[in-house]
Amino acid sequence: MKFDVLRRHIGDKLYEQGDQREVEERDVAHLIKNGVLRPLMRAAVKEVAVKAEANAENKAEKAAPKNKAVG
Repeated sequence: MKFDVLRRHIGDKLYEQGDQREVEERDVAHLIKNGVLRPLMRAAVKEVAVKAEANAENKAEKAAPKNKAVG
């Protein structure tokens, strides 16, 4: 499950406020209870995935001159 990091902490690495952390809920129950992590909403996860797909196009193909081969 994914979580928003609300406060800086050290887990398997250093997490800063605003980061996203993927971990089993049972492993971080104490961090959720103490306000360090918040479950990430599923809509937000889907929105991030859609944005990642939108940026996947090759921008160089649009900017290439007409006399250059694309491929």
